[in-house]
Amino acid sequence: MSPSPLAEEAVRLLQPLIGIRGRHAGQTLELVEVLEDGPMVALLDARASPRIQTNQFGDPLTRQARVITIPVLSEIEADAHPVLRSLLPDAVLGELRALIHAHHNGSDSRP
Repeated sequence: MSPSPLAEEAVRLLQPLIGIRGRHAGQTLELVEVLEDGPMVALLDARASPRIQTNQFGDPLTRQARVITIPVLSEIEADAHPVLRSLLPDAVLGELRALIHAHHNGSDSRP
């Protein structure tokens, strides 16, 4: 199954921003991945201390940073996710909002 036109455009728009950092709700977050599935983004909680990850037997194995995966689209309104609204530069947020509104209004004519 091919990704939706919205997902493809969101990935195209957001991928160049991998590595940007911003603050939301007292957390310093870094964009580390853009996923077509959803579309979604993975954000690294840059200030949180790494957590110990255990193996299948419960023994400590490695320390892993905390990564949060969120949808690009808000789940309650036709807009970008609130976390992305606080992280993205205004110009990119404007483009993303235009894509979302075009998608919700059915004006995206591509297959």
